[in-house]
Amino acid sequence: MKCLLSLLALLLPSAIVCGQPAATPRTDEAAKTIERQVQQLSTRRPALAREYLFSVAAMNYVQSRLSSLNYSVRKTDQQPLPKNVEQCLEMKAGICGNHIATFLELAQRLKIRVRPVEFYIHGPTPAKNHNHICVEIYYRQQWRFVDVTWGTFFRKPAGPLDELATIAEIQATAKSRQWAVTNETDLWYQQWKSSGLDPLEYIDHPQVDTLRGRNGTIRLKPQTGEKGRLYGPIHQPSFVGRNDAKADFGPILVQLLGVPATAKSLQLKVLGIAGTGELVVLSGKQRFVVPFSELKAGQTVTVDLPKRNQETELTLLVESSRADKVGYVVYQQITLN
Repeated sequence: MKCLLSLLALLLPSAIVCGQPAATPRTDEAAKTIERQVQQLSTRRPALAREYLFSVAAMNYVQSRLSSLNYSVRKTDQQPLPKNVEQCLEMKAGICGNHIATFLELAQRLKIRVRPVEFYIHGPTPAKNHNHICVEIYYRQQWRFVDVTWGTFFRKPAGPLDELATIAEIQATAKSRQWAVTNETDLWYQQWKSSGLDPLEYIDHPQVDTLRGRNGTIRLKPQTGEKGRLYGPIHQPSFVGRNDAKADFGPILVQLLGVPATAKSLQLKVLGIAGTGELVVLSGKQRFVVPFSELKAGQTVTVDLPKRNQETELTLLVESSRADKVGYVVYQQITLN
């Protein structure tokens, strides 16, 4: 499932003109339409959570108006592709990153608590990695998972209509595919199915890294390097640490798999640093710390590693004096020598 739109699209604001936010009439109208729908359904079905009604209304709105098929046509015809929510609604085109950016914008306007859920699926080789992005909505003291792109949510059996499952419950339950309620009339969904592809592969794929609110671990498998063992993000986040201070977000850890016992040093090519903190490399019980003050964009930082007796793993993370503060390092590649 190659969602080639960079997940940084989630961070893109609306267009700025002369230092002032540009008008967003289509986004404004979308928010008003969904709010009216939720208000009407709330009157008729008061037992249903407002957040559930928003989730289904916004999911249907986004899927029907931000067509993945239109996006594919525009890309094939080399037409401009949307860069923000307003352009997505104007061009009537989008893929999963666009869908979630739009959903999050609508949720913010209607004061619904949400967070992105990202899936990084390992291919047989790093070059064949791919990704997907969905969302979770919080209500009744629990997060509820929705796949906006495929028009899918997962309803728990024998529960009320709005009793949706979390992604953790979905991935931990062998028969959770049976919980899925999916809009199978969507042409892009039909195209995927007829091509033998699995839109919901993230549920039970044996090699998938899941981030909830950008919080979790990204595993990197080694590539072949001329001067050592090379690691780099391919269809994966290119930073370690926390890039959003919102309460429902967290930090990304990076884990290097298959680190040879002969590796004597780690070299990290830094592209940028933001916020405050320290870059930490963990090797078993040993910690190697590099303060942000010693990191510079364009620099390659070297960390000497202790002698190990066997192939192992290395973990990179960012520590800050406050867990909720932004602090992250953007990197290009990691080399072991």
